[in-house]
Amino acid sequence: MRAPLLYLLFFLSGISGLVYQVVWVRQFGNLFGNTVWSAAVVTAIFMCGLGVGGLVAGRLADRLHARDGAAPLRLYARVELGIAVLGMLVALALPWVGRASGALSAYTPDAQGWLVLSVSSQVWRYLLALVLLGPITLLMGGTLTLLIRHQVGSQFSAAGWHVGALYGVNTAGAALGAFLTDLAFIPALGVRDTQLLAVALNTAVGLCALLVLRQGASSAAPPPPVLSEPAPPPSMPEESRLVHLTGMALALSGFASMGMEMLWFRYFSTLLGGFRSVFSLLLTVILVCMWLGATLAGGLVRRLGRPALLLGSALTLLVITSLGLLASLDVESVRASERALGHGGPPSRLAEHLFLLMPMISAVGLPSVLMGMTFPLANALVQRASATVGGRAGGLYLWNTAGAVLGSLCTGFLLLPALGMQRSMGALALLTTLALLPLALAAIPLPEAGLSRRRVPTLLAGCALALVGWSGQAPDKLLRQGFPIVDVEPVRVLATSEGPNETVLIAEVEGLGRALYTNGHSMAGNEPTAQRYMRAMAHVPLLQQESPRRVGIICFGAGNTVHAASLHPSVEKLDVMDLSRNVLSHADYFAATNGHVLKDPRVTVHVNDGRQHLRMRPEGTYDLITLEPPPIAFAGVGSLYSREFYALARSRLVPGGYFTQWLPAYQVPEHTSRAMVRAFLDVFPDAVLLAGYGAELILMGSNGGQNQLHLAEVQRRLEARPQVKADLERFWLGSPVEYAGLFSASTRGLEALTRGVAPVTDDWPITEYSMASTGTPRRMPAGLFALEDLTTWCTDCDDPRLPAYTDELKRLYAQEEFLSRAEFALPSPP
Repeated sequence: MRAPLLYLLFFLSGISGLVYQVVWVRQFGNLFGNTVWSAAVVTAIFMCGLGVGGLVAGRLADRLHARDGAAPLRLYARVELGIAVLGMLVALALPWVGRASGALSAYTPDAQGWLVLSVSSQVWRYLLALVLLGPITLLMGGTLTLLIRHQVGSQFSAAGWHVGALYGVNTAGAALGAFLTDLAFIPALGVRDTQLLAVALNTAVGLCALLVLRQGASSAAPPPPVLSEPAPPPSMPEESRLVHLTGMALALSGFASMGMEMLWFRYFSTLLGGFRSVFSLLLTVILVCMWLGATLAGGLVRRLGRPALLLGSALTLLVITSLGLLASLDVESVRASERALGHGGPPSRLAEHLFLLMPMISAVGLPSVLMGMTFPLANALVQRASATVGGRAGGLYLWNTAGAVLGSLCTGFLLLPALGMQRSMGALALLTTLALLPLALAAIPLPEAGLSRRRVPTLLAGCALALVGWSGQAPDKLLRQGFPIVDVEPVRVLATSEGPNETVLIAEVEGLGRALYTNGHSMAGNEPTAQRYMRAMAHVPLLQQESPRRVGIICFGAGNTVHAASLHPSVEKLDVMDLSRNVLSHADYFAATNGHVLKDPRVTVHVNDGRQHLRMRPEGTYDLITLEPPPIAFAGVGSLYSREFYALARSRLVPGGYFTQWLPAYQVPEHTSRAMVRAFLDVFPDAVLLAGYGAELILMGSNGGQNQLHLAEVQRRLEARPQVKADLERFWLGSPVEYAGLFSASTRGLEALTRGVAPVTDDWPITEYSMASTGTPRRMPAGLFALEDLTTWCTDCDDPRLPAYTDELKRLYAQEEFLSRAEFALPSPP
């Protein structure tokens, strides 16, 4: 097969591989919970499958190639078809995995008494993921070494060039797949059809390769057996030593490189926002630059030789550039560009992407090029016999992927929580420096490798200078760069922390209150206006019920909603569900308003994804489920706004139970708000919309009850719940006029707003694709507010002061300052 066609096919295969990975991370997030553990499981299985598959296929390819030079290519074509078949089976099986996961999961208490998933639950999850993804990732890993074996042939001296070209073109395809999956395929096709597109690509690649092979076989005589020099015996100490030491260097650099990538994702999601576009563009930049690095490495080693010197230089420059470019990133310029995005009219999507790309390329572009150079250069160093090309390429691939797996796990669960971003970056750069030591031991005995004894100290000195310079910076510099609030007067920072899932900052503004920030963005606080809507999310539905007993709260925040629910005397059980142990551990900073609610004996803390927790509960568990997720446009949050999630939540409500959800429509474009409301209405057809405070809206629906307000009954219940009554009065909800003034739209108004609108679903999570950056235009739909329908919800709202109050609210809700910028001041009742 001609090389250009082969490269094109492997490029398309790279696209499909990244499509699978991106989709699987998303789907397993929905199935197992949107946690760093879930993403780590998928990534670890994916990388391990690539490494083991590469090793097995490489050794098999060596044996096949010795008998028939075309055999590795024929096997490659069949492997691509096998990937297509398994990809289809995985797509069909994934919807059933969530049910099995919930049935097989159980809790166990930790040292604090909080409930965490048991070890057996984690094992079952890993086994399910391994059974589903293990076979297909093994085949994916085999494609690279099969093609390396085919392309190198008997010219093992050109192995570095061929490995660089193949690795590079596949990485280029992966880069395009990373870019298109989240920015084009899923928004246009949905998750399922995006998977089927990847299946179609693998099918086309496999069939095309088989067709070309058959045409070539029919027009030419069978190729003679490949004659190559015998491989050095595996027991030869110098050969074994060379491969193992080079593999160790590659494992250390793979560990550090994957750790740096995780740190970059953490840093830029904090700096630029946790949008899908940020993750997709950053991954695209990394992969494009790795493609350029692999291609550059192949060309350099072909022209200059000296693979060990080139590899050592690449590792040294990786240390210097990864630290130096991140340290010198002009964050103030990034902030200024962010503010300028909206000047002169709404920015185009291209302008938003360019804004995101500039700091990414500045900080990670050159280091990623150097990362891409390591694998081809390592191959050029160890490939010394034609008969072992596939096996050695596969062995190095396994070393590299094993290091990457350990790097992702250790960085996410050990380094970042223990050291933070700043020190973790230094530790990873130090590991890259240490990779020079096994490389030197491997290469110094080989004069043609170019790495002499006198050059090693020079490389180590360059790394040492970069590490010393990095250690001289403030230990929380990267953390504070992601929180612009710290530079605003008179803000006082009370605490900062970094955990596996997020960074946390607690800030206080004298006279206003305290606020919780995670990953650079405001999440909760005890400022009175915020407390009003957070407490209304619990008080209003609980006052609709005579004796509510069990309440489930998803997302703890500052504890306002949990505390409000705890004031109702009939409540016997309060289940708190939150992914972040880090957030929960800062609850006492808000004790003045949450009353140390986590110490209430009725409260049980579940450190788990809310959706996964509901799968683990039986039907009819709760009288109320309420949730206030992170910013709704951020990656992963869409799973708590989909029609499937609402159906799951409704099934866990008792008959007549209530579900309330925060709806910050000001955070997304108008069409996204409509899609979110449509999904809610599809499951809760009696839904009403409340305004907790201005633009902080609340969707409320019931499980077959009468979702109507009877003020007389509410007043009667308040007399029996004096603490609740006092709490409502404290936050301007004590009078019948203020209480009824929460109303914003009835079922009829919401139906009119969303007629003909496609709902948010797990397959079409449009909430995560409507915003590219903080500069994306946002506006609440004017039709979202229909206060004239108040009497359809409140049958006895006959206070003569109410019409004047609602007229004033209607006037405020119609103002452009409110619809576009959420500017609002609550009027006083007449």
